[in-house]
Amino acid sequence: MRPVVDRSLPDGGDRARADARMRERLSRPDPGPLAERLALLHFTGRRSGRPYTVPAGVHRLGEALVVATGSAWRHNFAGGADGELTWRGRRTPVRFVLVTDAERTARGYLELYERYGDAAERRLGIAVTGEPAPGHDEFSDAVTRCGLSLIEVGPRTTDTANERTPR
Repeated sequence: MRPVVDRSLPDGGDRARADARMRERLSRPDPGPLAERLALLHFTGRRSGRPYTVPAGVHRLGEALVVATGSAWRHNFAGGADGELTWRGRRTPVRFVLVTDAERTARGYLELYERYGDAAERRLGIAVTGEPAPGHDEFSDAVTRCGLSLIEVGPRTTDTANERTPR
């Protein structure tokens, strides 16, 4: 059976409890080793104007720091958005940018999947069924079908404050 990549996250109540625990732990000045791979994203909803604090996995792809997600909140970063990142016990102003190149996103997921080995599914919030291991085509399909996305996290520049107009 050909491999298939799907999103895989805990159900509503379990996920809400896990997110609350992660927000509490990652907000500490010394969050421990967990903070090497998890961070808090602080941003304002593009339409609602509400502040959000979302725990998410962070990953290095080349020189870039990225968040891999398929969650709906990713759309807040289309076109770029200023926010803050709490990572390794430090809260820093950053610029979040949703990667819109599906090919680049699929390559990024494949690279992370191969890097993390047995921990890949948990770290990336995905489930893989079938054999052999998924390749580029399977991740390309998942990007389109499941909305798997990458968000680049970079330094905030002074000229981005008025770049995006509210909808």
